[in-house]
Amino acid sequence: MSAHTDGQSVSETSAEHTSPPVPSVSTTVRNDVPTSLPRTEMTIYRDTEVVIRIRPSEPTMDDDLCLTMYMHAGSETATLTPAETSYWDDTEFDDSPNTVKALPESLYDRYVETVETVTDRLDVEIAEPVSGYGRCHRRHDTLGKHGVVSFRTRFA
Repeated sequence: MSAHTDGQSVSETSAEHTSPPVPSVSTTVRNDVPTSLPRTEMTIYRDTEVVIRIRPSEPTMDDDLCLTMYMHAGSETATLTPAETSYWDDTEFDDSPNTVKALPESLYDRYVETVETVTDRLDVEIAEPVSGYGRCHRRHDTLGKHGVVSFRTRFA
């Protein structure tokens, strides 16, 4: 077992204890989008760069889903502006949150493919953002060793 894991299974991680990708963890799931609406948070993709999770948006709203991609903060995310209030290092940002188009091409393609698989397989539509596939949701530059940036898409 890696020194970077606590032994907890990826599928047992609750929404309150989400974590960024761990470099020493090999890919455990690849675009494992469920065939029915999930009732709890589940990891559908993990590699050394990102973790993509899907969960119900709210416990009382069974038909609403939230897809979130977590990645380490780095040079490619240094100037991304989040949509939600978070703590980040003092850096100058634009006023509007970045979309997934600001990601490196390989990460953008992976996220878009996952969003399209979710919409097709679960027969849902993107509810947020109003246009595009997702936006920078939060950034926590002091979380963990690298800091974490997340991108999110909501479905209805």
